[in-house]
Amino acid sequence: VRIPKEYSKIELDDCESVIEQLAAYPLSNGAVGMMGLSWSAFNSLMMATLRHPPALKAIFAAHGSEDLYYNDIHFMDGIFHQDQYMLYIDQENALPGFPNYSTDDNFIHQRFNLYPWTDLYLQYQVDSEFWREHSVKYHYENLTLPIYLLAGYYDAYKDFALNIYNNARQFSPKIKIVVGPFTHSMPEDNQPGPGYDGNSEIVAWFDYWLKGQDTNILNEPDVTLFIRNTSLPPSARSENIPGEWRYETWPVEHSHLKRFYLTDGNGLSFSEQNESRVNELVYKPWIGVESGALWGDLSGDQSPYDKDCLVYDSGILNESVEIVGFVRVSLQVSTTAKLAHWIVRLEDVHPNSQVSLVTGTGLNGAHHNGREKPEYLISDRIYNLTLQLHFTTWTFSPNHRIRIAVSNSRFHSLWPTPYRMTTKLYLNSRTYVDLPVTIHSMTNNVSPSFTQRQVQPFDVSRDEHNYLYSQPRVYQVTQRENIETTVTFSRVNYKNIHNNFITSSLSWNFTSSHSDPANVTWLTEAKHIYVFDISNRPICQNNENQCIHILNNGYPDFDLARRRYFELKTNMIVKSDVDNFHVTLVRTLRENDLFLKLNWRESSDSVTFSIITDDAYNDQLCSHRISKQEYEQQSAHLLGKLKLSWKQFLLILRIFVNPVDDSNSKTKREIFDLMDEKRNGQIDVDRIRQLISLINPWKVNIIGDVDGTSVDFNKFDRMIANGKVITGLIAQK
Repeated sequence: VRIPKEYSKIELDDCESVIEQLAAYPLSNGAVGMMGLSWSAFNSLMMATLRHPPALKAIFAAHGSEDLYYNDIHFMDGIFHQDQYMLYIDQENALPGFPNYSTDDNFIHQRFNLYPWTDLYLQYQVDSEFWREHSVKYHYENLTLPIYLLAGYYDAYKDFALNIYNNARQFSPKIKIVVGPFTHSMPEDNQPGPGYDGNSEIVAWFDYWLKGQDTNILNEPDVTLFIRNTSLPPSARSENIPGEWRYETWPVEHSHLKRFYLTDGNGLSFSEQNESRVNELVYKPWIGVESGALWGDLSGDQSPYDKDCLVYDSGILNESVEIVGFVRVSLQVSTTAKLAHWIVRLEDVHPNSQVSLVTGTGLNGAHHNGREKPEYLISDRIYNLTLQLHFTTWTFSPNHRIRIAVSNSRFHSLWPTPYRMTTKLYLNSRTYVDLPVTIHSMTNNVSPSFTQRQVQPFDVSRDEHNYLYSQPRVYQVTQRENIETTVTFSRVNYKNIHNNFITSSLSWNFTSSHSDPANVTWLTEAKHIYVFDISNRPICQNNENQCIHILNNGYPDFDLARRRYFELKTNMIVKSDVDNFHVTLVRTLRENDLFLKLNWRESSDSVTFSIITDDAYNDQLCSHRISKQEYEQQSAHLLGKLKLSWKQFLLILRIFVNPVDDSNSKTKREIFDLMDEKRNGQIDVDRIRQLISLINPWKVNIIGDVDGTSVDFNKFDRMIANGKVITGLIAQK
């Protein structure tokens, strides 16, 4: 089934069907729970909110989202974001399906020629029903199930748990949330720590709500937070993030807002500026790599980023300052361009001058009147902006300083705006930061017991035989001084699963010009290689030569002529200019002697795509420019009405496409046999005519070169006379 987008109706229908089947299972008591991390967390929340099947009694959701526009991977903080996920998902969408990995007609139509989702999401750059339809944010009143939510400070979705808790706890019988030092992972899998045995907590949750067992989980407070105490500079990594687990009320009872004004001389002061001053910032679209790809990445020293920003520091602290909550920032600004983004970061300046990122956020300047009514800015007009930074906990230690950093770029995380500009920040009573400072009582310092449970070694089951090798994610930054900055990413995995060898790799280059802010390019490649029936032969284990061969070629050193294998590759380019984004996708499939290639090029109102059937000769099956709405219907036109398999069709087209290939007479004779139902060596003229009539709407020029032993050239002559789309030369006998 062709899946049109993430979190589609098809997915929710499937979820609902599975829940019904589980409830009806003979060994089931009819009560079903649903849990998941990331995508499956989104699905769990949507089922609990939008569908509400009677058998669904409780959910557990880790690292999910309540707001698919503002708090997801596509338009983070309302600003276009690209990373390896979008490359990965467009590649995965085109993979042949498990368990047979068939490349039949259905695969070609449903998966291989699927439009890139990146292009789809770029058609919805403004908050709309497209995003709101399945966003929990707009359906809080339907969240009437018990919900356990888990979020992490080092994950992009750190806000969702408290946002749901704030807005839905009046409707739900129980919402329990944990926010800890987690990346995009479960507590028992998290690196760095401290983690805990999250599975035991999940079992206790579902045992209560599905089985009615008293697990004491309802006696625990709703909110559990990890309070970070990061006295370590960002260069000093440790196995565990310093801090402590704590039960909390929400809102935090012992918290108050402490206001700091941004002042001239790069300061933070409790007193507002006596006279309004102005700080200017020249826009540099290529800065910001140090802050990571997502808000919350385990980032390093921020001082290289800060040197190109406006920064405002407090005095040296005499005592610890602990914050828990959402930091709010007010800025009075103007710009010389019609579009600018503002990026605000809260940071911790260490005594050695290294700088830790605490939290931050971005604001799309077009949303200065709200996300519902985006509009361009007016040059040099003064605007008052309010930003809420992403949820955080932090303890600023004595001898440290608190810093606010303001910029207009966070490359490569947020796609740069396309205009040269200078922005101004007005330092007056409208420009300040409110910190949610807490006063912690040590007398109530009791760690939640569940956060102290660790996974026991006998509870861990890993099939090391199926795991080969994984290269870690690698980010590199290269600068061509005064020309461009490029961020490079790569990741490779090798696996041996069920007698199959699998390689998967992702890589991209993200480049921002220094002279032209509109000139930004994201150049990508994703590749999967599957080699079947390796009979559990050891690969890359105690075999240095085999390892080197895989690293250099992607394939194991096997005789591929004796095994089925395929290679699927996706190359995608996203470019921008002053007015538009441009998406180009090239998808290729090699399966033994089969080669297939899809070219996709998107513009503002249409799609140009072609299908290539031979790598060496670049034979073009079809090339056509159509509207986006026509693409899906037309893309199946050639294959849908032909009573031929896709592979037969490709072989047939090898004769009739341009340029001509004189070298494979054997293949041509095989084609004729395939086309003849009686397999008598004669060409079926009606079938040929059908082929021509089907191709004609695509305005394809077809050149045929026939070298035939059993070819009826009289029939070909009649076809040339009647079939006007064929041009070229039919070889003489």
